[in-house]
Amino acid sequence: MNSPQPSPWTLRFSLFGLPVSIHPVSWVVLAILGGALGVSDGGQLSRVLLFVVAGMLTLLVHEFGHALTGRATGALVERIEIAGMGGTTHFAMLPPRRLGYFLVVLAGPLATLVLGALLGLAFGLQLGNAWLGLRLAFLLPWVETLPLELQQQLMVGLYTHSVPELLVQFYVVGMSICFWWGLFNLLPIFPLDGGRLLGSVINNYAVPCVIGLVLSAGLAIWALVEAQWLNVMILGYLGFINWQYLAVFRRSGK
Repeated sequence: MNSPQPSPWTLRFSLFGLPVSIHPVSWVVLAILGGALGVSDGGQLSRVLLFVVAGMLTLLVHEFGHALTGRATGALVERIEIAGMGGTTHFAMLPPRRLGYFLVVLAGPLATLVLGALLGLAFGLQLGNAWLGLRLAFLLPWVETLPLELQQQLMVGLYTHSVPELLVQFYVVGMSICFWWGLFNLLPIFPLDGGRLLGSVINNYAVPCVIGLVLSAGLAIWALVEAQWLNVMILGYLGFINWQYLAVFRRSGK
């Protein structure tokens, strides 16, 4: 996929000796994902801004997971680029061994999940209960109702420790993003990390494209039934990418 054209609004900096560029469209996409199109008051706007900050942090940690693991496994890393709906770590040379490539790909979603755990740990420490925070990091994003024990511990922690409401919202939003984005990236859909991992294991990238095409279509139908229009567009786009890559891999015999 070609990189967006350079813009005077592109944010550029270096971290751990790696050039990083963040294109302006990525901020817009994150804002839309965070609900910017439905903002009607200051409270909703603050939640969108928190989503954008937490989302950008997650994208950067994800890509640095790829990049730093790449360095450790013998790859030559050129730069990190955040654009559109995600990021890309550009390599001048991939790791020389297939195991190294597998670890590089796996490091991205793992770094995302670790970030979620660290946010939960930080939240728990501010509540005076580190173990509570770690459990919240992996339960709060997906359960509709927390177990009564955790609800009580959370209420006691919030009552006995002064944690700013804005910071609480940041922890909750950040943990949710890390949890769901980390798992989503592990789906066997190309070019998500899960699709690349499967292709690396079986040494065939056409198979993940077929699986990704079917899975994207199935999830898109589910999102359509649930009237999740943004997810329908994202999944439809992923399905289209898998269809394109499938033709490329079949021609190349990979």
